[in-house]
Parts: sequence; structure tokens; C-alpha cells
Amino acid sequence: MQDAVHPEHLVRFGTFEVDLEAGELRRIGLKLKLTGQPFQVLTILLEHPGRVVTREDLQKRLWPDTFVDVDHNLNTAINKIREVLGDLAESPRFVETLPRRGYRFIAPVTTASKERNGLMDSRGDGAPLPMIGPGDAPQVSSAPSGSRVHHHRLKNALVVVGLIFLTTVGSVVVLRTNHTRAPAQDENQASSTMQIVPVTTASGSARSPAFSPNGAWLAYIWDGPERKRDEVYVQLFGSDAPLRLTYSKKGRLGSPAWSPDGREIAFVRCDGEEDGVFVVPALGGAERRLTNGGCLAFPGPLAYLSDGKGLLMMDRCPAAEQSGLVLFSLMTGEKQCLAHPGPPNGFSQLWWFSLSPDGRTIAFTASESRATGTYNDIYVIPLSGGVPHRLTTDSHCFDEPLMWTPGGKSIVFFSERSTLRSLWRVPATGGEVQREVAYPAIGSFSVDGHRLLYSEQADEEDPSIWRADLARPAGPVLKNAESIRTQYPEMDAQPYADGMRIVWVSRRTGFWELWMSDAAGGNPRQITHLNLFSGTPRWSPDGKWISFDLNTSHSSQIYVIDADGRRLRPITNGPSSNVRPSWSRDGNSIYFASNRTGRYEVWKHSLKGGAEVQLTRNGGFNPLESYDGRTIYYTKDYNGLKYDEAGIWSIPTSGGPDPLVVAGKPQLGCSGYWAITKDGLYFLNEDADPGPSIEFYGFGTRRTSHVLTLGKRPNRFEPGLSATADGKTIYYTQYDQQSAIKMMEISR
Repeated sequence: MQDAVHPEHLVRFGTFEVDLEAGELRRIGLKLKLTGQPFQVLTILLEHPGRVVTREDLQKRLWPDTFVDVDHNLNTAINKIREVLGDLAESPRFVETLPRRGYRFIAPVTTASKERNGLMDSRGDGAPLPMIGPGDAPQVSSAPSGSRVHHHRLKNALVVVGLIFLTTVGSVVVLRTNHTRAPAQDENQASSTMQIVPVTTASGSARSPAFSPNGAWLAYIWDGPERKRDEVYVQLFGSDAPLRLTYSKKGRLGSPAWSPDGREIAFVRCDGEEDGVFVVPALGGAERRLTNGGCLAFPGPLAYLSDGKGLLMMDRCPAAEQSGLVLFSLMTGEKQCLAHPGPPNGFSQLWWFSLSPDGRTIAFTASESRATGTYNDIYVIPLSGGVPHRLTTDSHCFDEPLMWTPGGKSIVFFSERSTLRSLWRVPATGGEVQREVAYPAIGSFSVDGHRLLYSEQADEEDPSIWRADLARPAGPVLKNAESIRTQYPEMDAQPYADGMRIVWVSRRTGFWELWMSDAAGGNPRQITHLNLFSGTPRWSPDGKWISFDLNTSHSSQIYVIDADGRRLRPITNGPSSNVRPSWSRDGNSIYFASNRTGRYEVWKHSLKGGAEVQLTRNGGFNPLESYDGRTIYYTKDYNGLKYDEAGIWSIPTSGGPDPLVVAGKPQLGCSGYWAITKDGLYFLNEDADPGPSIEFYGFGTRRTSHVLTLGKRPNRFEPGLSATADGKTIYYTQYDQQSAIKMMEISR
């Protein structure tokens, strides 16, 4: 073997560097786990870049006088190197295998002495990076319940503190060469050099990643090893030990947002009781509530101002009596409404927002109708206030997160303007909407714009329809199996009273349409051909008609269509959202939920004269009439300002008191996961152990019993549970999703 070509302490390739003196491999300044023989093999290969290092040479260097299984040891070491570098044997970027000969390091290699290696703060201002040492770690408070949980949190906190200490002694900092903001003129083009590496590897669903200000950590939402509840986690780059920060008992959490000093993480929690914005120390500790609000039909986004004195959020704007874009002062507690629905802004509902990289402009999605966020446009408004400027006009943007490009010239968003869901971008000053080709997903950029964190679906099953046959109402379960599955979402199956037919919602044509089949899902045929968003199909008592809600860019309205799919006619009209229809048992009326009063309430529409009467006064959603025709049962949902209380209520069909029947179930966001039978109510308990379950409330006993546990996840925000009149057959929707956090590293 020839002599090594360089004696320097630091060897660099791609975004990696090897410190030969310290015995460390780092990526963008972050220490990776590669030690022992794998590290030794890597250093030997780096001594001879572009040259073949034979297996015999490696044996002489590593095991000169020892009898070992050389092939096994080398294979193990090479596999470990490739795992850490994100390399593939089939298409290597770093280590190439030459069969029966040895290995070759094929990537370009550069060297530099430690004295010439400038390590700087990710802020790019030349100041040393302020590090958090063991003495700066906050005290970890007791977990909400159980010493075992407390011990686990303390153990995780100590592990992370130890990582911080080791990283500080080493160099958890970002290289000077990576602090320059990406050139604005190149941001509309795909990067010249890029690589994508996994950040999280555990099973489950990890989403909403965010870089810490110094670029050394990420915060994200994960449903944990038990896949039961989403919580906030933080993780050091190069480590596979996430630290759990939140311990929620119920509700849903929004995307985490780092404070500018990196010491706290803010998030929104929506549970219907204590909705609000909370912060938790970035290394673990007791959370505290900052303010109320922040909840839409889902937990809304957050964004800190660069000076750390304010927080952007969604909250009630008194001028509009609806949720708008609000600036919350962390100094005084005051809230300033920056944009709200209604005149003169020309929209009825705000959904998502994103703050520009320079902190001066806010982009947000808004819809003309309060019915849904399916049809939206993108607006921008200065942080200082003013009239929103509309960037798109075709109402094809989804109510999903937005992303500014690093230079702040464009905004990336999801749309179905070409039928299939894909990424698009629009200039921040207005102009032509174009397909997004530079970035794989919407996510979070590092300060320098050279790294993008995003969540990628590793394995996702679209919602499918399951059927369970029971011996009697509430069980036991005789058979439980998947009934309707395609490569597209299938959901909300509704059986006719005789149990021989079902109608459901399918997206197999590219649009949400109504389909019909026999009870087992056989002989399917399409009922609607509207090329829009049809949902919530419900049978008339005689089985001749089907009511449903239809979502357009302006509103959601109730329609009926005959069972042959021929005669279609509207039932409601106007600018309000009218959704979730169901029939009276005599077939003379249709119940539905409408927000025409400013919040969702239950209404009744007469099919004979067209008269409409409001039935509830304290919120109402998803109404169903009892089989004896005397009572209306209903849930509650998002009322335009916040979530209402979770549960099932009842009210006489003629009006009167509205007592709570089932408390806290189905949970918020799952208001359509329940069904009525002659003997009782089926509903979802999302918080059940060991996982989301279907339960039964008996009218006669007034008791709740367990029926079955879902094997997967419920499909939130859509109706997903139905039953035959005798309660012996239930249909429900569930799906599975595995997602991981990945990082795109960009070199321009």
C-alpha cells in the first residue's frame, strides 16, 4: 500500500468531515456515531482517495497478528460506514466495492488544518455560538402520572444533557461555509448538488419538523413508540435518542416553533377545554400556558418574531367575530389583529400562514367560504399591517402549510390544479403559478437555507372501509375484516336499513364521488359524476334517495340524488356552510349542520314546503334522528372560533332541553365517528387503551361497553362509523401511516 496522500487532521467530503486527531466523523459540524473498526476502515480509505485498498491491506493494518473472520468484520464495518453516510452499495457516492479485490473511496476529498477551519455560529454574524452546557439545563419536572414516567423523562434528559456536553467539547457548530444564505437568483432552479438523508428512523408517524436556531437540533411531532398520541419531541442531529417534551392526556398538538434563543418551544394544544398556546423548555421541563386561542378546525400554526418579543398565531379577531391572523405580544400580552375575514379582505376563513425568511411578510391561505379549506387562495400581508394582497385567484390551494423559499422570492404550496395533489409555487409579489421542481416537500429550512427538513410518508395506506359482524348489539364480534380497499381513499360507508346495500365516498376517479355496492362491497357503481367534493351520503327511509353535502369553491350545500344517480337537486343554498345531512324517519325532512348564525348549529329543512328551522342554540353538528322519531342526537365541532366540547347530546325533535348523553366521546376532530341504532349508540373512543376503540352506549342500560379495538388510525375530520338498525353490523374507516423526518442538504 502506498503512503497516505495527506497528513492533515481534517478530511472533508461532501457535507462530512473526519477529524483524524479526535477520532470523529461530523456532518455539517455535527458529530455522528462512527467509532471502532468502522471508523478505522473509513480513515484508511480516506488516506488513499480514488485508489483501491485491498482486503489484504486492510487486514494487515487492522489485524496484523490476530486470527479473525476478516470477511465478516470488513463487511460489518463497510455496512456501518454506508449506513452513517447514507450511502448505497448499488449506487455508491462514497465507498465503492470491487468484488474480490477491496474498496475505493470515490468522492472528492479535501483537507485542511484545524487552524484554518473557521467554526462559526449558524447566525452567520461571526459571533461564537452560545452553547448550553450541563449547568444550563433546566430542572425536569415530574411527569403527570407515575414514577416510571418520571424516571424515563429524567433518564432521557440526562442522556440529552450528556450529548450536549460531548457535543460542546467536540464542536456542535455549523461551518462558516454553510452560513451564507442561498443566492436568491438561483432559488427557482433545482439545486446543483443535493443529497437526502434520513433523520428519524423509528416506526410511527413523525411530522412537522423545525430546525433549532443554531441548526444543531430539530423539534417535531411524533406518535411515539406505542403509536398512541402525538407529542412534541426534540432530537440532536447525529443522535437517535429523541427526548419527549410533552405528556398530553387528550387533545391534539400543532407544529412546534422554536424561540429565537433556542431555549423554548411553543406549540398549540386543542382539547376543547383549555385550548391555547403553550411553551416548554427545549431540554424538558414543566410546560406553561402563554395564552388562549390558536385552534381552528385543527391546531393552528405559530411563528416567533425574530426579536423574540411576539408570536404570530390564529385567534379571534373582535372586528370579525371569527378567527384571524393575530400578533400576540410576549411582553404585554396584548393581541393585534393583522388580517381577518370579511370586508374589505374578500375572504371568509383563514387557514394557514407562514412568516417570510426576513420576518417582514406573512403569507396565508384563505377561502371565500367558511365551509371548508379545500378551496383556497394565497394572500400576503406585511407584518406591519395593511390590506392583504391576493396572489392566486383560482381557489386551488389546500388548507395545508405553506413554505417560503430561502430567498423569500416564492411561496410553495399543495394544490390539485392538475387533478393530482402536487407541489406548486407562486412569486411572493404575484405572477404565474408554476410546478415546484426544486424541493421534494413543504418543510422547515435552516437559517442559511442549505438544509430542508420535511416529513416523508414511508408507508401509507389510504383510508379503507372495514365491516364488523356482531352476535348482538355491542358484541361479541363474530367477524371483522376489510370490506372495500383500492389504491385510493374509500370512506364513510352507510348501510341501507335492510342491510343489503351500502353507499360510500370514493376518490378512485380523482374526485370525491358517491359509490354504491352490495353489503360486502361487491358490484360497485358510481352514483355521482360531479368532479367536485361530495361527502356524507345518507339513505332516505324508503331507500330511493341519497342526501349528501357538496363542497364548491364558494360554499357547501346539501343535495339529494336518486339511488340510480339520475335526478339531482339542491336542498340548501346561500353563502353559509350547510353540511352533514341526515333524514327524518318519516322522510319528510332533512337535518343538517349550518354555520349561518356564526357557529355550527343543527337545522331542519322541510322537503314539502322548504321551511328551515334552527333546533340547537349551543352548537350542534352531525345530527341523527332516533328510530322512534322522537329524539335528535348530535355532536359538536369547530364553531368558527374554537373547538366545542366533545360528546354526544340529544334534543327532542320538537325542541326543548339538550342534555349531554355521552361525555368526551367521540373526541374532537372525530365528530363524525358515531352511529345510531334502535338500541343505542356506537362511537369512537380515540383515547382508549391499548388504542382507538369502538364503544357502545345502550339506551336501556345507559352504560358504555367496549366493542372492538381498531387495528389502525381513524380518519379524522370525516364521518367514519355507521351501523345497521339492529346494531349487528358496523362499518368503519381506518388507515395506517408511517412517516419519517428527512433532510435535504443543498450545495449551490
